Amino acid sequence: MTEAQPLAVAVPQPADDRPPAAVQLPRAEPFLRVLAVIALVATVVGGGALLTFEATLPAERSDQLNSNVAASLLMVGMAGLATAGAVLARQQPRSVIAWLMLGTALAWVCGNLALVVALTLVDRGSPLATAAGWLTNWAWIPAQALAMVMLLRFPTGRLPGPRWRHAERLVLLWATLAVLTTALLAGPLGAEVLAPQTNPLGWQAIAPVADGLLSALFMVLPALYLMSAAAPVVRWRRAGSRERAALRWIAVAAIVLGVTAVLAVLSETGEVLQGVAGVLLPVAIGAAVLREQLWDLDLRRRYDRLSLVREQERDRLRRELHDSLGPVLGSISMRAEAARNHLARGDTARIDDLLDSIGAETESALAEVRRLIDDLGPGALHDHDLVPALQVHLAPYADSFPVTLVTRPDPLPPLEEKAAATAYLVVSEAVRNAARHSRGTRAEVTLQTRGDRLVGEVRDDGRGMGTAAPAGVGRTGMERRIAEEGGRLRVEDGVQGGTVVAFELPGALR
Repeated sequence: MTEAQPLAVAVPQPADDRPPAAVQLPRAEPFLRVLAVIALVATVVGGGALLTFEATLPAERSDQLNSNVAASLLMVGMAGLATAGAVLARQQPRSVIAWLMLGTALAWVCGNLALVVALTLVDRGSPLATAAGWLTNWAWIPAQALAMVMLLRFPTGRLPGPRWRHAERLVLLWATLAVLTTALLAGPLGAEVLAPQTNPLGWQAIAPVADGLLSALFMVLPALYLMSAAAPVVRWRRAGSRERAALRWIAVAAIVLGVTAVLAVLSETGEVLQGVAGVLLPVAIGAAVLREQLWDLDLRRRYDRLSLVREQERDRLRRELHDSLGPVLGSISMRAEAARNHLARGDTARIDDLLDSIGAETESALAEVRRLIDDLGPGALHDHDLVPALQVHLAPYADSFPVTLVTRPDPLPPLEEKAAATAYLVVSEAVRNAARHSRGTRAEVTLQTRGDRLVGEVRDDGRGMGTAAPAGVGRTGMERRIAEEGGRLRVEDGVQGGTVVAFELPGALR
């Protein structure tokens, strides 16, 4: 068997009977809850200060700032985004997406507050005005980067797939280059309202390169927004019917935000439309949360998965009791009855043999009961990741029906929890069927990734299915499990004999 590094896979354990309030939380979580409220308050108070400042500016100074309408709309949007983030952080303090929402809103407010502070210090002739002006050159960039990362990771906090890591890296590279370029760009500051101040840290030697790079960075920004906005749309297309209803709101808002980010570069009307999009996103989040229980999806998936596992375990236990333990107990009963008959006839010669066979059968039944109890215990996936769990599960077959496990690549990339659990149970069922019914001598399990899909195959060297092979409980369970994940299952005779059970699980990679 191939060796594999641990993957982050786990089947949720049934919760105990204590109410949620009785669960002891790590000490960090109360602090995170308080921090989320502080971030929300800072966002709302800072945004209110921004709007108040712009409303009190003289007309000649106000015209030099971005559209007041756009700024007001964006402020409302950021307050809504921070509220959604704080509510989620209060419920799930370690939620990545909650802190991305809070960070985006707070970074936007801080970036604009830097300009307010700089203007105030300039008007007062403060010696700190130059330093504050330098902050305004790049303080707007973190909010842009966080907004794009938030779109890429919304709503689960994870990327839609491994290839999207490249998109996130592009965003982070853009942010790094933009901060360095604007922080070191010689000449007047970016905010015209601060003229004639210049960048105190401007490096004249790199001016020719910095000017061209800055222009390129501004041109790339709309494309990055469109790319980031595509992530929620991809999630929506891959989602099951239950999740689509919630994700459609986010997908629409993301598309509008991506398009208006392009328009904002072209005109002041585009800036106003971007402000409208900034309001639309938290509204869409609110609608998804209130109408479709957006962040209850993970919990609901866990309950669905647990219910599905329990149903599968009931089916498996029924088959196990019928196929293995039932015949053994029936044999014991028949032998005990035969011993009684021999005893009634006074024929004691056979009684010892019958009692010996009853003892052997009883030991066999006890061994089978112990195996069933072990199978009903924590289970391999509770203690291991997918590949190690399969290795543990397949090890007992080594003597009677050896199974080879192959992974491509080795090790497999990280998998979504539900995809890993589905693959584990389907492979287990297929191997069990092959060992019992194929009349073969061995099997091979292959797991590999194709794009964001997990492709699996169980192939044995047995007699094959034949022309009439009705779907039993096990095969029906596999088909239902794969269908729940939007995948495909194929069971057919192999080209070189035996039976092949092949399946695909879309969106299986993190």
